[in-house]
Amino acid sequence: MIIEASKKKRLLNFIFDLITIGILMEITFQLEALVENKTPLKVLRVIIVFGGYYIPMEYFLGKTLGKFLTKTRVVNEEGEKIDFRQAVMRFLCRWIPFEFLSLGLGHDAKAWHDLLTKTHVIDEEKQAELSDKISELG
Repeated sequence: MIIEASKKKRLLNFIFDLITIGILMEITFQLEALVENKTPLKVLRVIIVFGGYYIPMEYFLGKTLGKFLTKTRVVNEEGEKIDFRQAVMRFLCRWIPFEFLSLGLGHDAKAWHDLLTKTHVIDEEKQAELSDKISELG
């Protein structure tokens, strides 16, 4: 059984990740000032920063900075670590227009990047409590 993170925690994840990406974007702006041919960097900056943030963090750690702070984690349908394809697809699905609003479409709404990749963002503390209760019973 998977206990999903609350919408409040998901919103906090989004805010913390947006702040982190903003800082990374500023760093790339500063680095760009050192490069003479700026066109390639301008074209690829967003993909490099967003992809370089979300894909490795979610694939290797199951977490972004926001998820670390809210004690949540992304898992597959079996509650296990996501694979690389799912990490890439979650990143790509975030580019669907208005995807960031998908959690606000109702009390049981799921983010489209979760639905389309068959992943879940779980509350680690509540999931651990559930696992402890199950092991006590078994």
